[in-house]
Amino acid sequence: MIKKLILGTMQTNCYVVYNEFNESIIIDPGANGQKVVKYITEHELKVVAILLTHGHFDHIGAVDYLYEHYHCPIYTHQESMALLSNPQLNLSFYEKSFIVKSQVSASSPIMHIANYEIHWFLLEGHCQGSSMIYIKDENAMFSGDVLFAGSIGRFDFPTSSHLQTKQSMIKIKEMDFDARLLPGHGEESTLYYEQQNNPYLKS
Repeated sequence: MIKKLILGTMQTNCYVVYNEFNESIIIDPGANGQKVVKYITEHELKVVAILLTHGHFDHIGAVDYLYEHYHCPIYTHQESMALLSNPQLNLSFYEKSFIVKSQVSASSPIMHIANYEIHWFLLEGHCQGSSMIYIKDENAMFSGDVLFAGSIGRFDFPTSSHLQTKQSMIKIKEMDFDARLLPGHGEESTLYYEQQNNPYLKS
């Protein structure tokens, strides 16, 4: 099961993924930790991990709040670590500067958490460490700000790169499977549909 919660001023999509054993993974808790806790509590879920697609403030804002509640492992790509501890790089200085104080561990290309098989794809360009996370058991690709329905993430921030964005789009075009595409903002799509129709993937 996958539940989308829209959080914060940037309307960030946070996802709660949970199985038949009520074990859950939270992806990109960007703000409003109370709203996430309310959903977890109402559905009697056990949080086994928090995953972060990248280190921008609107995807990490509730991490410390949730860690205080659940003391679960937190994972992001090693390249994202620098953003978590730097308000200039995580862009929180635009609103209210903060850093993530909780312990965060580096992801592996393939991880097993609870009974989930998780594949981590480093696809930089939007920012250093930006990734898409594929949960095979749900056939769901959580694309963060790498890829949206009909669009892609900006590449004019600190640690952004136009060249890396182009390289990442090539890698996405070459993915040889379809999946539900669940982006960090906006509506969902499918990987195959975006490969065929997203203007940034057609060139």
